[in-house]
Amino acid sequence: RGVHTSVDRAILVAGIGQQNLVRVPIKGDWRGMDPDALRQAIEADIAAGLQPAGLILCVGGTGTGATDPVDACLQIAEEYGLYSHIDAAWAGSAMICPEYRHYWPGVERADSIVFNPHKWLGVQFDCSAHFLKNPDDLVQTLAISPEYLKTHGKDGIINYSEWSVPLGRRFRALKIWFLIRTYGLEGLRQRLRNHIDWSQKLHDSLALEPDFQIITPPMWSLWTFRYAPEGAEDLDDLNLRLVNAINDDGRIYLTQTRVDGDLVIRFQAGQFETTEADVMMAHAVITEIASQL
Repeated sequence: RGVHTSVDRAILVAGIGQQNLVRVPIKGDWRGMDPDALRQAIEADIAAGLQPAGLILCVGGTGTGATDPVDACLQIAEEYGLYSHIDAAWAGSAMICPEYRHYWPGVERADSIVFNPHKWLGVQFDCSAHFLKNPDDLVQTLAISPEYLKTHGKDGIINYSEWSVPLGRRFRALKIWFLIRTYGLEGLRQRLRNHIDWSQKLHDSLALEPDFQIITPPMWSLWTFRYAPEGAEDLDDLNLRLVNAINDDGRIYLTQTRVDGDLVIRFQAGQFETTEADVMMAHAVITEIASQL
């Protein structure tokens, strides 16, 4: 359902193993996790003598913007004593706007949350924000205390090297501080609102074209479509050729993904200096190049 592959990588790094990663079916327009299927998967593991350990939710999946029903899933996690994490890598930036927070109701119940300000907020790469309900969970797991890392004569110091796998840490927060000082929270909010509004406008425009199908509706500024002219046979090949031709043209850049097995094209407005004219130009580029295939 388009959740970032970092989840798979985390399972590998943690040594849990891919065979112990359970993927839960989805439902609804948000293509989010089915809470009933989640409960059934947990019960099936318990019945098999296994111990479910944690739940990873997604807010704004990479492929389609897929978003899990946060409140319902966290309620189940609490019932079974599961550690809960929310991956909001891209879409988490939009939560600086109060009107978009309905996408993650009950988020305060999660044990940890991650979003990447470098993906949409305008912070230079790289910068990930990690929120923890109880940092001791990480310290108990990752802390080591060789003599050369001990700080003598100081008590109560927070050693952030004990909060993550890397020992060294850069001062990434400084980049966020400069960004907020330069543009202000309202300036940043307006940028995100513009991206979302302009993307919706492009969506509405392309939806009127008879040879195009909207596959997944806009989630924030991300939606997917498919070129499907009458009589076309191999739509996967046609759409792959279309996205490659668009990118070779160079005026805009799009990527592809798969939805229910079909290859589709993604559109997302998010570059910091994007203008409305830039976004609306995509309609002319997409339809022009499609007519040449």
